Amino acid sequence: MKRIVCSVGALLLLGSALKADIMVYGPGGPAPVLKELAKQFEEQTKHKVQVVAGPTPSWIEQAKKDADIIFSGNSSMMDGFIKTLPKQLETNNIQVLNIRQAGIVVRPGNPKKIKTFDDILQKGVKVMVVDGAGQVGLYEDIALRKGKRENLATLRKNIVFYAPNSKAAVEKWNQDKSIDALIIWSHWAHTLGSDSAAFVSLKADEVIYRAAEIAVSNTSKQKDVAQQFIDFVRSKGAEQVWKKWGWQAN
Repeated sequence: MKRIVCSVGALLLLGSALKADIMVYGPGGPAPVLKELAKQFEEQTKHKVQVVAGPTPSWIEQAKKDADIIFSGNSSMMDGFIKTLPKQLETNNIQVLNIRQAGIVVRPGNPKKIKTFDDILQKGVKVMVVDGAGQVGLYEDIALRKGKRENLATLRKNIVFYAPNSKAAVEKWNQDKSIDALIIWSHWAHTLGSDSAAFVSLKADEVIYRAAEIAVSNTSKQKDVAQQFIDFVRSKGAEQVWKKWGWQAN
């Protein structure tokens, strides 16, 4: 029975893809913004946009076949996509979208009273970090922003879980209530919701920013419509949607 259900689900996904004017692929971070803007774009232009998002292995092979647009969570991730998708992407067609800040997700009500980066260095604070996808080295960058080696050494002792990507981090956060803090992008607090998380901003001399990026695939048969959608995503009218999901609008 499970095999039949999966087959039906695959057929439904294939059917929706066939009806789409453009196919868009990328990670889960910027996806809520792009999905909401895709609906608005379709209402205004009647061009359907299908956004497929998640960890890279879940969509990369299909993207090789029919991607019109590829987006990323940061520049290093896009650089990886350029290497993986050489027919679809090249450096000179990458367009920079909006930025988000890294900070600390804490439990509702902030029971550990975490207000600064130094607070997660205290003994007994259980920290989770993301050490993959668009956040490779992020916790190290934050810890060493002030040039203090001891900050990284102390943080290492408090890290109890290294998530391979943001999706895995969110799942672990919901499953393991013993974790006190999660170093991750600000918009994931919005995704988790106020019942599960609150966000603590880092000080100006501690915070790290990274930008989402996007590109029209070289193999797209709908390049004009694809660029039209990207222009819509980058437009002034789209700024409120970016802000709604925890990004800094341009």
